[in-house]
Amino acid sequence: MAFQEKYQMERFVDTHCHIIFGVDDGAQTPEEMQKMLRMAYEDGIRYIIATPHHHPRRGRKAPGVLRKQLKIAREEAAKISDRLRVYLGTEVYFGQDAPEGLREGKILTMNRTNFVLVEFSHSDTYEYICQGLQQLQMKGFEVILAHVERYGCMCKSLEDVEHLTHMGVRLQVNADSITGENGWRMKRFTRQLLDRRLVFCVGTDAHDAQKRPPRMRAAAEYVTKKCGEEYARRIFFSNARMMLKKKKREDESGKSNA
Repeated sequence: MAFQEKYQMERFVDTHCHIIFGVDDGAQTPEEMQKMLRMAYEDGIRYIIATPHHHPRRGRKAPGVLRKQLKIAREEAAKISDRLRVYLGTEVYFGQDAPEGLREGKILTMNRTNFVLVEFSHSDTYEYICQGLQQLQMKGFEVILAHVERYGCMCKSLEDVEHLTHMGVRLQVNADSITGENGWRMKRFTRQLLDRRLVFCVGTDAHDAQKRPPRMRAAAEYVTKKCGEEYARRIFFSNARMMLKKKKREDESGKSNA
C-alpha cells in the first residue's frame, strides 16, 4: 500500500508554520497565505499550528491581532476543504521576559495548551539554551525546542541533545532538514536524531510559497523508509495531536492561554 493511502485517516500535523499573513516575516498578503494553505493541503497536511514569531526584529504582534488574523486564515482554509484546520501558537524567541509573558497571556502558547515552541539564537551556547528551557519548565510549561538542528552547539554533541530530552524537552525538526534541502550537515545530524528516536515532531517552518513552502510529504516518506511507519506516524501526526486538544477552554477574548 502506498504511503499516501496508509495515511488517509491520519494526515500530517504541521507544528511550525509562518502562514498567517501580515504579522511577521512569513506570508505578507492574503493571496500568499491562500497559496500556502492550498500547497499544504495538496501535500497531505490537514492540521496547521500557525506559529508567528514573537521576536524583537521578526515580529511580535499582540495576541488580539493574531487571533483576528487567525480567523481570516481559517476562513481561507475552509474554502479549500473543511478538513484543513488552522490553530494558533507562537514561535517564542527566548528572552528574560518570555516566562512571565507566557504566564500573563501576552505571548501565546500552542493552541492554548501548556506547550510552548521556543527558539534561540543559532550561536547561543548550550548552557544558555539549557538554562532558558529550564526557566520555562519551572513556570509549568511543556517546552518544544524549535528546529534543534540549526543550533551549532547541538550539532557538536548528541549526548547534550539527549540530556535535553531527559529533562523533558521535546525536539522539533524542520521537514526540509530531513530531506537535505538545508545542506548535508543538517541532514546528517537530523538523521542521527531520527535514528536515536529523539525527534518529537516535525514542522515545515514555511514562510512563503516559493523558497520556504509548506511541504511535508517527502520528509514523511523518508522517515517511513528509514525508521519505520510507526515512528513516522508519531512524529508527523500522533505526538502533535496532543497540542490540538485544549487543556483550558476559553472564548477568543480570554487573556490566559497557559
